[in-house]
Amino acid sequence: MTGIAVIGTGYWGKNHVRTYCELKDDGIIDCVKICDIDEKRAKELADSFGIEYEIDYKKIIADSEIQAVSIVTPSKTHFSLAKEFMEAGMDVLVEKPMSMDIGEAKDLVDISSKTQRILMVGHIFRYHPAVAELKRRIDRGEFGHVQFMMSNRLSYGAPRRDMGVVYALGVHEVDLFCHLLNREYPTSILASASYTMQKDIEDSATIVLDFDGIKGYSMESWLVPVYGKKRDLVVVGSEKSAKIDYLKPQELEIFDIRMVDDNGFKVESEGSYMIPIPYKEPLKEEL
Repeated sequence: MTGIAVIGTGYWGKNHVRTYCELKDDGIIDCVKICDIDEKRAKELADSFGIEYEIDYKKIIADSEIQAVSIVTPSKTHFSLAKEFMEAGMDVLVEKPMSMDIGEAKDLVDISSKTQRILMVGHIFRYHPAVAELKRRIDRGEFGHVQFMMSNRLSYGAPRRDMGVVYALGVHEVDLFCHLLNREYPTSILASASYTMQKDIEDSATIVLDFDGIKGYSMESWLVPVYGKKRDLVVVGSEKSAKIDYLKPQELEIFDIRMVDDNGFKVESEGSYMIPIPYKEPLKEEL
């Protein structure tokens, strides 16, 4: 029997609950339970899905029906909860950022190794259908040598008070650039942040990751009103290039264009085309 519990049922936690219940209906897992210190919220959600709830996470730890948990609580609680669940013998998916402190993050990796429990961080954009298709094409050599990548996550809205754009948005690029290049880490990182609205929390940042000469550029901001919501990724290769609009999960745009050196540089282009992609919900693929 496979039982999963969701710890934290706020805005994103509710999506975990819904998705796990769909996986239960699909016969992939057998049991779903939830836990939240807000009993009213937990009860309403549990009643709507016909599942059990708790307000004390230690009761989930003691529940023999549960083998794994999704931790979708405020980021400052991720470390202590993930640590306790793994040490109790449960596998853990913890939403990003896995911790607000690098020392705690390293400790979680060590605990996972010692307990032989799964520790997975919720980097959902790895499971975006267009990203999965792009990676498949990069891996088979269709793009030639990847020359650089660039990404924008821009919007105009009230900045968060618990973290800035590097933790909230930039970690997606750090993970995705490594993922697409099959690298564990960049060789160097250069970042510049601005603090327009709050003294200690950045609301805009530019991040440059270097992978032995292959650069990844990202721009993250909550203070750009001119695009609406902009979420995109561009990969430039020696043979082809691609663009993904994250808000359009069923499209991958390919540019069959390259720069050739034939006694002087010139552009060789066969145009661009759109690859239609069957839709799969990223969160469901991840879970």
